[in-house]
Amino acid sequence: MVKWVRYGEKEKDQMLTETRTTDAKGRLVLPKSFANATVIIEQVSDTEIRVRRAKVIAEDDLPFEEEVATLLSDRDRDRFLELLANPPEPTPAMIAAAERHKARRG
Repeated sequence: MVKWVRYGEKEKDQMLTETRTTDAKGRLVLPKSFANATVIIEQVSDTEIRVRRAKVIAEDDLPFEEEVATLLSDRDRDRFLELLANPPEPTPAMIAAAERHKARRG
């Protein structure tokens, strides 16, 4: 049995929800638009499961974090270059951290 229910107050907020009954093994037949698709099944609560179609992206198409450059503002770039050229004196906390690191790593 299939039952369609509309949720939402405004036309643009409405979502068609289809109610279907599972068989004795808990199986459900999805709409034909899900045929040959990868799906994400989320258990939202004890009584709700959400099924969504997943967009599969090849691993080779995912960029490494290092490949994505972060552009600095002119002010940040100038400050970074200034600190490289004239580094500040180490604080007592930095000195203590360096000593702990040296003791652990040798």
